[in-house]
This record gives sequence, C-alpha cells and structure tokens, in this order.
Amino acid sequence: MSGPPDCSTAFSGCRYNRDVRKAFAGQAASVATAVFAAILAAARPCAAITPAPGERIVSFTADLTVRKDTSVDVREQFVVHSEETYFKWGLVRYLPIGSDARWDDRFGGGRNDDTGIRVTILEVTEDGAPVWYEQGSGGSYAQLRIGKFNVPLARGDHQIVIRYTVDGGLHLLADRDELYWNVLGHYWTLPVDEVNLHVRFPETTPIDVAKAEAYAGRRGVIDSSNPQTEITREASADDISYRAIQIGPAQSLSVDVSFPKGIVMPPRMGVFARNRWLLASPIVIFLYYLIVWVRIGPDPALGSVPVRYEPPEGLSPAAVRYIRTTGCDGRTLAAVLAQLAVRECLNIDLENGAYKLTQAKAEPTGEKALAPEESRVLELLFEDGPTTIVRPSNSRNLNVYVLGISGQLEKRLAGKYVTSHLGYVALGFLMSLAFAMGMTLTAKGRDTTGVIFLTWWFFFCASIVGLLTVTSLIPATARAIRGLGGAVQVLPAVAAMAVFGAAFVFILRMLAKNVSPTYSLVLAALVGVNLAWAPFLKRLTAQGRQAMRDIEGFRLFLEKAERDQMQRLNAAGAPLEAASALVPFAIALEVKEAWGDHLAAECFAAPTTR
Repeated sequence: MSGPPDCSTAFSGCRYNRDVRKAFAGQAASVATAVFAAILAAARPCAAITPAPGERIVSFTADLTVRKDTSVDVREQFVVHSEETYFKWGLVRYLPIGSDARWDDRFGGGRNDDTGIRVTILEVTEDGAPVWYEQGSGGSYAQLRIGKFNVPLARGDHQIVIRYTVDGGLHLLADRDELYWNVLGHYWTLPVDEVNLHVRFPETTPIDVAKAEAYAGRRGVIDSSNPQTEITREASADDISYRAIQIGPAQSLSVDVSFPKGIVMPPRMGVFARNRWLLASPIVIFLYYLIVWVRIGPDPALGSVPVRYEPPEGLSPAAVRYIRTTGCDGRTLAAVLAQLAVRECLNIDLENGAYKLTQAKAEPTGEKALAPEESRVLELLFEDGPTTIVRPSNSRNLNVYVLGISGQLEKRLAGKYVTSHLGYVALGFLMSLAFAMGMTLTAKGRDTTGVIFLTWWFFFCASIVGLLTVTSLIPATARAIRGLGGAVQVLPAVAAMAVFGAAFVFILRMLAKNVSPTYSLVLAALVGVNLAWAPFLKRLTAQGRQAMRDIEGFRLFLEKAERDQMQRLNAAGAPLEAASALVPFAIALEVKEAWGDHLAAECFAAPTTR
C-alpha cells in the first residue's frame, strides 16, 4: 500500500523499547548519560528485550462515539499480561493519532510531524483505581506513560482504562465525512488475543447510512501477515462493531467509516472552537475600558471658537502643541528651535542636509523669557561647545532633546491641562497580564514547552512596540500623508516595525500550532485592546479646554490672516532672521509654511512621547 512495511517484529520491539528508554532517560540522568544510553541500546542484542513467553495483550476494546461537533469520545479498555520483561521501563501507551499510526494515505493523510489531532485525557485507571499518568509533548505528543515511573509492570494481568476526547480526528470531505481509526497502533510488538471495536454516532442517526471497512496488518500493509487472524463484523443495530482475533506483534486493526454530510456539524468558530472559553478574557478587558470611558465621559465640544490674534498667554509653542496633541514629537522640537532662533539665542544654518546651530549672545531679558523646555534644550544643545550639528539620521541626539522637552512640559502641564488616567491604563495592563499568565498555567496542547516564556515575552515586547507605534509611528505617518513632512524618514521606522511585527507573528503561529489558535488570538487581543483604548482615556481638564479654545482661535488667525505674509517671509531658503515671531507657533500648530515644514521633516527621527 502507501507506506513501506516495518522490517521485522524483533526490530519493532527494539524500536519500542528504545523509544521508552529515551523518554525516561531525560528525567533519570544528564543529557550526556541519556545520549550514551541511547547509543548503547541501539547496539545491544534484541534478544535481551524480546518479550518473555506469555507476555501479550489479552484483550483490547475501543469504544468510539462521534459527536455532532466533530469531536470523538474514545474509551480504551485493555488487559495486559506482564512478565516484567516487555514493559520493564513501565507501561507506555502510544495513542493512535500520529502519522505512524495513521499510515494509510487514503484515510489518514500524508505523513506529517503534526497531524493536527489534539486529545484531552479524561481518565486513566489501572485495575479499577485512578493511576498517575503523563502525556508527552512535541514529537512524543501521542505518548502516554502510565503508572510508576521507570518501574517494571508487575507480573500478572492488569486492566487499563483510558478515556479521552479527540479533536481533528474526522475528515470532513466535500461529499461525505469520514472516520479513520487505527485501534492499536503499531508500537506494541506483542501478540493480541482479541480486539473489539465499536463506533457510535449521535442519537437518532441510523447505523445503516454509514459504510465501513476494517482490515488488519502491519504498518503499510492492509492484508494480515498472520494467517490465524480473523476479522468479523458483529451484528448490531446501535453501532458498527468489529472483532478480530490473533493479531500478530506490531499489527493492528484499522477501520474506515464514511457517512453522509449533515450528521456532524463543524463548530461555527472553526479552529477557534478549541479553548473558546479563553475568549472571555479580552472581552472582560474591553468592557473594563468601556466602563472607564463612560465614567470619565467624553471631552465636551469646544463650541464656537473666536479668532484670537495673539498666542495664549503663558503658553510657549511647545506647550501649545502639547495641549493640542497631548504629546511631544519632532515638530515640537522644530518649534522650540525656531523659538530659540526668534529669541536670538542661536543661529541656524543649513549645511549639506544638516542644521548647524551656533549659540548666540542673547540679551538677558531674552533668555529670561524662555520657557523651561526651551532653556533645557538650549542647555543640551551647547553643553559640549558653542556649535552643534543636528542631523536627521542622528535619532539618538534628537531623542535626548525631545525627552528633555517632554520632561519639562510634563512637570508644568500634566494634570493641569491634560490628564491621561494612567492609573486606569496600568490596571488594565495588569489585569491583561494576569489573564495571560493564567492561560499559561492551564495551557494544554501538543507542546507547551516554553509557553510561559513566550507568552511573557510577547506580552511585554508587543506592548512596548505597540505603544511606540501608536504614539509615534501612526501620528508621524498621518502627518506625512497630510503633507506636513517626514515622508522619507518614516520609511525606516515602518521597516523596523515590520521586522518586529514579523517576529510577533512567528511567535503567535508557534503558539497556535503547539497550544491552540484560540490561545494566540486571545494573547494578541489582550495586547491590542489595551493599546486601542489607552489613547481614548486622555482628557483635557477645564483649564485645558479653555486653553484649547484659545489655541484653536489663534490657529485660525495664523491660517487665514497671516499665512500669505509668512509664506512671503519664509520662502524656501530665506534666512530665518526675516521670519515672523509667529513662525514657531505656526510650526507647532501645523500651519503649512516652507521653513517650518522643512525643519519639522528633518526632526522627524525624534520619537513621539505621549
């Protein structure tokens, strides 16, 4: 058939025992010892691990119940006769869900490290009593260790019962649905006296609508190599039943059952149906922010704004922009530099695409009139000498200047004009982190190794990068689209964020594959809900709203009354000395004019702080 047969029964027995010992070696010794033991096991004679006379599977019964949501409930009950030879490292049951067990390409699909099948263990008992068990992960996901660790299964007969639910075990085809099940798998190199298989459908489904085919043999062979093997279909009105006797070592009974569409219905949520209860956590966070937003209330409308012919009293260009945008950015820095030039504290010259700033001897009254953020930038600019070169590519220096401005503005204006309600935001992030960590503690899937680290890493890194994107990249891109400069400089930032985004997608894909798609979706949603809501909690205070009315009135004046004058004074390349004292405010308020737009574009590399 589709796959090559195993070599020999003895070889299969060696493979089984090597697999078991490899699984236990990692817990019993160091990595070096485990590797050495595996090499030694491969070289030792198979006779040393040949089952003792009489060791066998006395009986094996599998009851499969197909549920309407396409999952399958499985109950395995089998009796093992042990002589402490074959199961010398403990009892291991390989659930028949991997590619080796689902070898037939017609029914089981092509060979794949991950068949997409997931199981949830419900119960494991030995001789009627609950027993310790451990399920493998990764490539050993199908492995189920039962009973005492690395201790031979005691002599005599033992009855084992395993109950589990299978997701992804059905093949949902265009014209029919199909269940393919290999009852034993091909890992046990023990003879099996008797195998019974029962397949049941949802209630009210007549059995005669299904077509079934059963066969026994080695992996890759559908006809039995044991002449004593007999397969019979048992008459039953309630289920599809097969009985096979004298199954040889490394052989199994397999069944293919096809039935019409409509008997089972895939969950409406598709792949996200698994662990769908996790979806409650981002919904809770969203409702939390919604309640906070309603409690805070929206900003009242400014109403009619009268034209104002002077800047708002006591507010610098940087302060005006901070109140209007609730943050600082490259345009804020450009406005501060322009203000320093207007106050005759420095001279600005354009040289080879960079700005040469030279400290000027300003009048004492001029320096005293500087706002705190302007004094701070002046100090930072010339702390190493009377001349500074400002280059668009030197984002590190620009970052220092913008942070200096932001620090001074936060001291003077935060809470007075603008409130960010950071306490609510911090609580939202902490609640989200608690939900994320709770998910890791209950995570079940094919491989949950490292899920705590990956979840922690994704949550914090995605939150930080997301904040930078929301507070800096998106506003800068919006300004560039509006023609306010920075279109060239925004491209490297977009590329950098794309690299981080690709890393985040890779992590989410890993978690979706090894845990569940719902897990990845919920983790991304927890971060996204916080990032989406946080900016909407910023509010202007009563004093801030009044200041905003004055700012918008002054902006109307700049746009309508002074625009022509400023454009004549500030044509591209014109010296700054010819500029009006209103230019710094025009830059801060995004009133388009040649010199200010050019300087703001060059300062784009500075981040936005909000």
